[in-house]
Formats: sequence, C-alpha cells, structure tokens
Amino acid sequence: MPCSAVTLSIATITAIVAAALMAIAFSTDNWLYIEVKRSNIQAYAAENTADNSQVILDSLNNKYFFYTRTRGLFRICYPKERPPTVEIYLSPVETHCSNVDYFIPDENNETKGLSDDAMNRLHMARSTVALFIVAFLALFIAFWTGVVGCWKRSPGNITATAILMLVTCSYFTIY
Repeated sequence: MPCSAVTLSIATITAIVAAALMAIAFSTDNWLYIEVKRSNIQAYAAENTADNSQVILDSLNNKYFFYTRTRGLFRICYPKERPPTVEIYLSPVETHCSNVDYFIPDENNETKGLSDDAMNRLHMARSTVALFIVAFLALFIAFWTGVVGCWKRSPGNITATAILMLVTCSYFTIY
C-alpha cells in the first residue's frame, strides 16, 4: 500500500502534535493533585484531647504532607498554603514550588537510611523520568522513519514506524 501525500501530511502533523503534547506533559507540575482538608484535621485534634493531639497539631504546621499540593516529575507545588519548613521558590508559572530530589548522584549517601520500600519508590520515580525520555526518543525516531518510509514508499520503513509507535504507546501505558 503506497503512501499518498495526504497520508504523509497527516502523519507528520500528528507526530508533531504528539511530540508537543509529550513536551508539555513532561514539563507540567499537575500530574497529581493532593487535597488536604486541614480544618478537618485541626477539628479532630481539638476534639481528641489525648497526648498525641499536640503532636498532630505540631506536625500539621511543620510537615509538607499536611498541605494541599500538586506534583509533577520535577516539582511539588503548593497552590494554597505553604509549609514553613520546606524551601520554596516561585516557579516560572508563578506557583510556589519545591524540587523533587531523586538523589542523582547521591554524594552524601543520603539514601542510606531509607527503607526498602522507600528505595523502591525512589527507583520507580527515577525510572519514570528515564522511560519518558526513551518514549520521546522512540517517537522522534518513528517520526523520521515514517517520513522516510512514505517518501521512498518503503513498506519496511512503514512497518518499522508502526512498531516504534507501538513501543512509544506501551511506554505511556506504564505511567
């Protein structure tokens, strides 16, 4: 089945759109939205006058996970209140964020005290970034293979393009 100019044009445009959408997804900080209802936690701690209610209130004001936040590949952003104990800067899109530390390289051996589960989460987070880069590379190669395949009307190149696109799509199903 030979490629027509229309097929080549559609494939080129959709590949460029896919690459643009991947770049936007790679750079956004809104992969995960975590809403924390601090007033409910404060009310619970006030109702329970046990010894650990003071510990809960202290943690509520000091720990970052008691604040509403969004998380991306590289940053954790706080759209509402900001924790005082976390080093925060103003991101390019005017939100208050802190960087996600993947400990690459781990020069000070900071991961030594992490549990096995925490190390597994760290390795999975690192591999998410790596797989995203590999998927972007596969999309780029598939784009050029498809253009060459349609230009030369080569069924082998078009088959290779289809396989590369399936590989790219399979990377995104992992996420």
